[in-house]
Amino acid sequence: MDLKTKIVVMGVILVLAGGLAIPAPARVTEKVEAMIAENTPLKVNDTDLWVQVGYPLVIGLQYDKYATGNVVLGGGAGTYLNGFTLDLEAKYYFLTGKFSPFLAAGPVLYFSTPQQNIFAIYGTAGLSYFFDSGMGLSLGATYVTAITESEEHFSYPWVNDEIAQVSAQFGFHWNY
Repeated sequence: MDLKTKIVVMGVILVLAGGLAIPAPARVTEKVEAMIAENTPLKVNDTDLWVQVGYPLVIGLQYDKYATGNVVLGGGAGTYLNGFTLDLEAKYYFLTGKFSPFLAAGPVLYFSTPQQNIFAIYGTAGLSYFFDSGMGLSLGATYVTAITESEEHFSYPWVNDEIAQVSAQFGFHWNY
């Protein structure tokens, strides 16, 4: 083979090799798209309103505002039938996906009368899942312990003078 033929063959090989090196657009399957959607940011909107059953509110409504994708600050009001509860909350989501474990803590006030009230603190460990619609569910375990004592005995069994117990916590969320 002469030099001119070798140069032409080498040029053709380089052009073909260069053409093969150009990346083709990848096709994303439905399964991969679902996996990507599962790991999309947890909070499309930064406000969460939820109904809470269990400590600290017993039965109540909690309002949360997201400072970041992981940090939440909020407050709530509830009832334990013979009185009402008020709480403040700081919550941390470990993941920013739709499914995330979380820790929450804060102060809570249980109030029936000026002589029947307890100031307490609580901590919650739980899991949350948010659907594409913004609705969500959460499940947690909450420990509440009293800091102050009531002057008079509480007549409701879930809130007593020596409050220091664990309760399940259920939540139905609306992220808007």
